[in-house]
Amino acid sequence: MAHCRIDLWFSIVLCLFGPAGYAGQLSSDSSSTLPVFQALGVVEGEEKIAYGDNQGYLHILKKKGRGYVEQWRSRDLGGSIAEVFIRDIDADSLLELVTYTSRGRIFIFDLRSYAVMWQSSESFFTNISSMSIEDVDEDPYLEIIFCADSHLYVYDGKSLFEQWRSEEEFQAQDILIADVDGDGQKEIVLNTGWVLDAKFHDIEWQSPEPFGERLGLLDVDDDGIPELLGEFSGGFLKIWDIDLKREKW
Repeated sequence: MAHCRIDLWFSIVLCLFGPAGYAGQLSSDSSSTLPVFQALGVVEGEEKIAYGDNQGYLHILKKKGRGYVEQWRSRDLGGSIAEVFIRDIDADSLLELVTYTSRGRIFIFDLRSYAVMWQSSESFFTNISSMSIEDVDEDPYLEIIFCADSHLYVYDGKSLFEQWRSEEEFQAQDILIADVDGDGQKEIVLNTGWVLDAKFHDIEWQSPEPFGERLGLLDVDDDGIPELLGEFSGGFLKIWDIDLKREKW
């Protein structure tokens, strides 16, 4: 998910709520009634922002002058919006908006018409805890990788059919897809301490402890292999060498 700069964030708050909302966002007053923005994505090249709220609505804001105005709002999607992704998942050179809710529903919208292109049925999943969208099988299309009901799933971005489902049970609140061990192949990294081969889904490593609550990558020692950064609540950070299967710092 693309994250906006803090000045852009304040611009959104000003646009939606005016100076009072802006002041409330900056204030530590616990009585502030600003809605919680669960997810935010930037539509690159179109000066648009997509965000989801905790009431179950998606919104599209379009830049107008020095601020943003709401261009579109979805119907109630039945649960708070967990994440928003703006990606071309089916390689048609057009962007799609992919989101999932706290009640285990996945929705894919056409970003031109805002029509629903695909949605999972209410009986598919009861809970989706994390998602990532990347190419994991070297075909022209992206895959939707997510953890739902204690299993890991890979859906094809073109057909939107289930491509793989884990037999093992997994839990994850964040998923990162990248070559984290320098072998030239991507891995699926779960914040709970699992590393799987992204293409063949073999388990490459299970860490004895979680990597963190939120994951990132940075080559901190300039060896050409990025280290895994794990952020924990309270603001502390751990750094992992996945290629050496150990905590670095």
